[in-house]
Amino acid sequence: MARPVLYSMGISHWCIAADRMLAFKDVAFDTKPVPYHDKTELIAATGQDYVPTLMWDGKPVMWYDIPDFLEAKAPKPSLYPWGNKGLAVELEQWAHAVVEEKVWRYVVTKVPPVLSDDRERWVFEEMQTRARGPWHVLEARRQEFRQDMMKEFGRMDAMFEGRDWILGEPSLADFGAYGSVSPLFTIGERIPNEFPKLAAWAQRIQKIGT
Repeated sequence: MARPVLYSMGISHWCIAADRMLAFKDVAFDTKPVPYHDKTELIAATGQDYVPTLMWDGKPVMWYDIPDFLEAKAPKPSLYPWGNKGLAVELEQWAHAVVEEKVWRYVVTKVPPVLSDDRERWVFEEMQTRARGPWHVLEARRQEFRQDMMKEFGRMDAMFEGRDWILGEPSLADFGAYGSVSPLFTIGERIPNEFPKLAAWAQRIQKIGT
């Protein structure tokens, strides 16, 4: 079997979550970066334009199928400890829908400097402006967005009182939540010192596979 390839975008919370799932499953894989502004190679390889996409033995696995696909290919360790699939999936979806949005609003105007070239930066800013409004307004509201993010981090930090993982063992919920927090790391920031349990949890996930 050919070595699996993860088509990925470093600023994508879904992609970061998929990367951590593969590491957790101890799957050796290669990462193929996909530029924000150019999905030509991705489309040619996979027939579609969404990331993450996992190429496994020459066949594409779509982002929404990756957890169950990996669970079938490598059942242990499980993404759904003690049979808690429904709970793990729901918490993963909450993280992507709620946590990521609060983090993303705070980081969005600081993303362009981490992108690879001027074209990618221009397209990113143009698309985000269309979706979210004028760039200068987003920048002016960063402290407001940060306060909202901090409230969510406080709630997350409390989840780790007396436990290392959301469900007691590493699960899909952890990887979804970590992906949703990860845009903060992308722009070079850390989880604030006010949330030591959350920061320690993120470090545990970062060390998986190392």
